[in-house]
Amino acid sequence: MPFDALFNFPKFPKAKCAELDDLDFFFPDSQLQLENRWPRIVELCGSCIHQKECLDYAVENHIEDGVWAATTGDQRKLMTSKKEDRRNRRFREIQSLMTTGFSKEQVAAKLGIQIASVDRTLERAKRKGFLL
Repeated sequence: MPFDALFNFPKFPKAKCAELDDLDFFFPDSQLQLENRWPRIVELCGSCIHQKECLDYAVENHIEDGVWAATTGDQRKLMTSKKEDRRNRRFREIQSLMTTGFSKEQVAAKLGIQIASVDRTLERAKRKGFLL
């Protein structure tokens, strides 16, 4: 996906937001301005073919400013923390099983996941500085 050179934002082909002349429309200055724009934002984002990619981009990059895919920064922050909680819980499950002597294969079978998922979880934990 190409990025806007000035702001490092992704450019989605045929995105509804690209049809607007005022790109600041999705970055209201106040809660009142957000409330006034909200019906139009919901309409635009709800009919956009890139809504999922837009939301994924904002959540994965921890973007707190502006409205992305008809979500506010506070809503996205909550999504990010829930996602992190699930990942941390899965890591703790894997860690607990492995410290009791289970192999990666046994852990995967017990949790009903692929061995590759165990590996990804362990690699992510290693990058974050968690120790087994």
